Amino acid sequence: MNKRAEVVIIGGGVIGCSIAYFLTRHGCRDVLVIERENFQGKHSTGRSAGGVRQQFATPVNIRMSRFSIDFFKHFEEHTGQDPEYRSYGYLFIATEPAHVDYLQQNLRVQQAEGVPVEFLTREEIAKLVPQLYVEDVLGGTYCPTDGFVDPYSIMQGFNRRARQQGARIELETEALDFTVEHGRITGVVTNQGHIATPVVVNAAGAWAHLVGRKLGVDIPIRPTKRQIVTTERFDELPRELPMLVDMGTGCYMRKEGDGVMLGWADPNEPESFDTTFNPDFIDAIIERALPRMPCLENASINLRRCWGGLYDISPDHHAIVGPVPQVEGFYVCAGFSGHGIMHSPAMGIAIAEMILFGESRTLDVSPLSIERFTTGNLLHETAVI
Repeated sequence: MNKRAEVVIIGGGVIGCSIAYFLTRHGCRDVLVIERENFQGKHSTGRSAGGVRQQFATPVNIRMSRFSIDFFKHFEEHTGQDPEYRSYGYLFIATEPAHVDYLQQNLRVQQAEGVPVEFLTREEIAKLVPQLYVEDVLGGTYCPTDGFVDPYSIMQGFNRRARQQGARIELETEALDFTVEHGRITGVVTNQGHIATPVVVNAAGAWAHLVGRKLGVDIPIRPTKRQIVTTERFDELPRELPMLVDMGTGCYMRKEGDGVMLGWADPNEPESFDTTFNPDFIDAIIERALPRMPCLENASINLRRCWGGLYDISPDHHAIVGPVPQVEGFYVCAGFSGHGIMHSPAMGIAIAEMILFGESRTLDVSPLSIERFTTGNLLHETAVI
């Protein structure tokens, strides 16, 4: 059956839902979100660690985080959904002089943007988290307003309120091709029929480059698996534990319910859409986590509480956001490189304003344009977990 919509959003994860929310909040009621799977958030959103932080290396990422964290603080007022926002902080731990220099350089950028981040000595870190092994620690940076949210709650909050405001969500609907006339989008061809529309937003996450390819547009994103291990109930660490990031090993950890969540970005993970959890990852993560947090020796791990998900990684670890010059009416919002949940409010309002007003008025996201890959003006976010 042929359909029509003022805006079609490809991808029903947190980014697509946020865009739908902000479009409908600004009065654009004829919004259709199409999702290929039979439920939303299957590959990335629902498999995220849920971290939200302002400790980035570039001003644009810091500003998006600041906007998003403020939005999360009032998320229930906006959407009716409790985001389970917990401002327990992020603590980056340095064990080498180069790490200290790097953190202090970032700290200056962050403080210039108004982030309440501070450099902690070894003694201050030991006081903040007494369970840590700190003999090799040289210092670290801590921001108390960083924290975590529940990814599914964020997606559902945006989703539900967007629908209440007029948006439609259609599952098991895959974008197969596009119709274009005189260089302008006129519709989306799906497995459920044709949808006439003048505006399409590619929010397909790890699949965004494949969607772009159907229009001859190169969107430089690669899908990569990231894995997470969660322990059984573990009471030796407090619920208010900050997100700990060990720069020496790349391992991070925080409390998740009654257990502890452990993660690590394996640099040897190949490009793939596979999200199957590899049991060998348990030994790899424990090998990295145990020296920093010796009490984890007493923790138990159940394979049923371990999972894999997808990052949509761009070459400079910044999102790709905005209109695509080659095809009028075609926008991209993907490539978050692990920062999709935390930046979802900022990205939703930015894309909505671009579509409705021709520019992003609330936030300057112009550095995230896809054109940076042809001009060479890459940003290079280095504070990536």
